[in-house]
Amino acid sequence: MNNWEAFILGIIQGLTEFLPISSSGHLELGSYLLKTNTSENLSFTIVVHIATALSIIIVFKKDIQKILYSLFKFSNNEDTQLILKILLSSVPVGLIGFFFEEKIETLFNGNILLVGLMLIITSSILAVTQIQKKNSEKKVTFFSAFIIGIAQSIAILPGISRSGITISTALLLKINKKEATKFSFLMVLVPIFGVMIIKLFKDFSSIESLTIDIELSSLIIGFISALISGIIACKWMIKIVQKSNLIYFAIYCFIIGSFSIFSSFHNSESKEIGIFTIEPLLPVQELKEIALKSYPPNEDSLEQKSGELVDIYKLDPTIKLDIRYATKNNFMQTPFYDEPRAFLISDAAKMLIKAHQELNNYGYGIVIYDAYRPWFVTKMFWDATPDSLKNFVADPSLGSVHNRGCAVDIGLYNIKNKKIIKMISGYDEFTERAYPSYNGGTKRERENRNLLINTMKEYGFEVYEYEWWHYDYKLCKNKIMNLEFNEIDSIINLN
Repeated sequence: MNNWEAFILGIIQGLTEFLPISSSGHLELGSYLLKTNTSENLSFTIVVHIATALSIIIVFKKDIQKILYSLFKFSNNEDTQLILKILLSSVPVGLIGFFFEEKIETLFNGNILLVGLMLIITSSILAVTQIQKKNSEKKVTFFSAFIIGIAQSIAILPGISRSGITISTALLLKINKKEATKFSFLMVLVPIFGVMIIKLFKDFSSIESLTIDIELSSLIIGFISALISGIIACKWMIKIVQKSNLIYFAIYCFIIGSFSIFSSFHNSESKEIGIFTIEPLLPVQELKEIALKSYPPNEDSLEQKSGELVDIYKLDPTIKLDIRYATKNNFMQTPFYDEPRAFLISDAAKMLIKAHQELNNYGYGIVIYDAYRPWFVTKMFWDATPDSLKNFVADPSLGSVHNRGCAVDIGLYNIKNKKIIKMISGYDEFTERAYPSYNGGTKRERENRNLLINTMKEYGFEVYEYEWWHYDYKLCKNKIMNLEFNEIDSIINLN
């Protein structure tokens, strides 16, 4: 995230937190249009939410001072009761967040179709408030506070405006417009600070969560833009409600919601990813004959360590195997291995298993697409691939890290349902979408890719610059090997 993106997303957070147009929905749309990821760094999320909370405190500082004064006096007056009503209103959203946190997080995955539909619902809710033209003197009761709290819990859905649904609910309960607006803004302080405290304890356990891919200047710019725009939006919203002008925001939400729905049907990246294939430059059988008659590069200076290769699945059967080159589901549509096996040198295999166990904490496991690969297969890949795509295959004259038993191609699978997690690109897709630095795809796809990259890095692996799935074990000094799987078994048995 650069400074410009932080500035834009800070303004979006500040304005949309208070205007009835859904901050979560607009941040999802902002991430989609800017091809950035607001949740790629927890620091940015925390900072902009602190800014919006601070803007409420600044605008309602006199009311908050009165409430705190009453609280410390332990007096049973309207201000003390207001605190209890605010706490009561936070119960529904707290319960939903506690029991359904994982399911809620799956909604924030760049699904702009969902955002569009929820914005249409927000539009309808705002339009209904037009029936409540007259103002009243009715204040928030404990019962109405709980009902408004239920409405706030619905706003967890991206595209449902929190301020829009809470103020609209209060108006439909015939609560005074000024009181409705004040209560709507004050009640959000408890969930905001509650979520921030939880995230601080849960996610700031490692220094990486504070420093990934974001500069201090971006944090400062995001904070200032969210704070200033939040103050402006907060004051503006008070006047808007008093003048019953919510219909204009209903129209706006309907337009943006319709745009989101339309865009979702024309987003080519949302289509299911199939198997990427090429037309080999030579027939596969001819390629194999050439490869088997060829010889790997001479590496006399290195010690041969083929005996250190181990079967990863035998070490940890919870690692999932989807060995593409033992099937036709690969870029050459040809089986290259007689059986689906995955071998690495012992040290690399042990570190891979540690990475797999680390990912279990996030609900994921590692799926292996390929590991050790005989040199003659690398030779076949190179000779089959057009020059324009050769950066995706290893040069046999140098040998591949796969040939040394030190490279592994992997993805993620869900440990609950065992399904492979969809990434930005398919495995062995020879396009820019495969680049680890590619900024397209959905927010959730980028998060999963970055989680995999950072976890593997922590355990001694380095991602290949053109392929998010390819990882080289950095402490590797092995020679190139040209052994087939049955030959490896023979060597292992002898040892």
